[in-house]
Amino acid sequence: MTFRPILPAFVFGDRKGRLPPKHKNLNFRTNIAIRRQRQFSTKLFPGSVIPALLLLPALLLPDYCRSQPFSSVFSPASGPGIIKHRNRLLVPVAVFGRDQRRRLPKSYKKLDQQIGLLHNPRTNTLCTAFCVAPDMIATASHCLFTHRKNRKLHLSSLLFRLKSGKKNRPVYSRMAGYRSGHTRRYIITGTSKLHRKPPIGAARDWAIIRLDKPACRNGWLKTVKLSYPKLQQASKQKKLFQVAYHMDFRNWQIAYSGSCPVRRDFGGLSWRSIKKHFASPDALVLHRCDTAEASSGSPLLMESKAGPVVVGINVGTYQQRETIVKNGRVIRRTKFRTIANTAVSSNAFLPKLRLLKQARILRNSSDIRKLQRYLHDRRYYRGAIDGIYGARTESAIKAYERATAHPVTGLASRNLLDELENRNAMPISIRTSAGHGSSPPVSPAR
Repeated sequence: MTFRPILPAFVFGDRKGRLPPKHKNLNFRTNIAIRRQRQFSTKLFPGSVIPALLLLPALLLPDYCRSQPFSSVFSPASGPGIIKHRNRLLVPVAVFGRDQRRRLPKSYKKLDQQIGLLHNPRTNTLCTAFCVAPDMIATASHCLFTHRKNRKLHLSSLLFRLKSGKKNRPVYSRMAGYRSGHTRRYIITGTSKLHRKPPIGAARDWAIIRLDKPACRNGWLKTVKLSYPKLQQASKQKKLFQVAYHMDFRNWQIAYSGSCPVRRDFGGLSWRSIKKHFASPDALVLHRCDTAEASSGSPLLMESKAGPVVVGINVGTYQQRETIVKNGRVIRRTKFRTIANTAVSSNAFLPKLRLLKQARILRNSSDIRKLQRYLHDRRYYRGAIDGIYGARTESAIKAYERATAHPVTGLASRNLLDELENRNAMPISIRTSAGHGSSPPVSPAR
């Protein structure tokens, strides 16, 4: 089966980044055999080119195991949408039954100023992100890292856009550390290497980012820890819903899904068979809120007495197809069937959110060099002592945190450096008795 990826893009303003006139239309282009155009009118980011979707997954979806009767895959960009070139319609795939999406009710109007768009102008990607603190947002991890060879995006170029409520003028904020190119220091993620084939890493597809300035001036969403039985009970009471930006919804207005079901089993599949396909299945939430492109990173919300609270992050779509094998050869594959959308439970990232709020991130290269040296002396770090916070330094910090029973964050914080300095100043006998002396560390970074 061969599918040609469709890559739409918005052409916005001029190359100097000036905003277009109020009613100026945008060109919508698709990379298909016959190029067609359609006009949209919107205002998003003050840039030259803006995408109409985020990280469109390759539509040629490989099998993970030819000997299995069913093949399961995960589409990182939640709710993949395609252009139906015959009648030029935008067709959302992850809509179950009748499309329930509609405009945000007046009772939830405040959410419009707490949920925004995360844009990377260099890579032309869009995601939904939401406020979790005055200067912090949460989204999906694959919004920061590509799924092709797990190459990093230009994190310093990330731009968060949020409505301010004052004459609908948006507020823009870049990520903390973007001036020095050290944005990675201010981000905690569940993973930077998303596995789309079993074991699927959807339950680790979350990210928390600190902003350069407080952009969430009109409040932020409270995140709560909720057990799965209580989550199911809230679903039965129709208290769960999703709010996100969708590529195909009302010219980039925020969309409200209405109440949607959360269950363990969907599409005639039992939870026992589904969980085999996922890594960390206990942190996975399967739901059928209607989604589309650019909704990755949007909050799964629950109505409470204090208002909507976050119980998960929408990250992707779970699909499956049947593969018929005869004499060791594949003779037929059925079309992919969408089982459910996937979200990360708030239980997976809430403890890390609290740690990032309190963390004092190291800013100077000299402090990073000290940290690298201390980790190197304990055989956690094997890279160059260069003062650059990269993948090796992050892995070394995580290895040290695991070995010392600390919460695993990978953050280069002042508290961590002080702890290492204090232990370095301890006599060798005391350090050995404490379990951090000459004995080899657990899982050193390579």
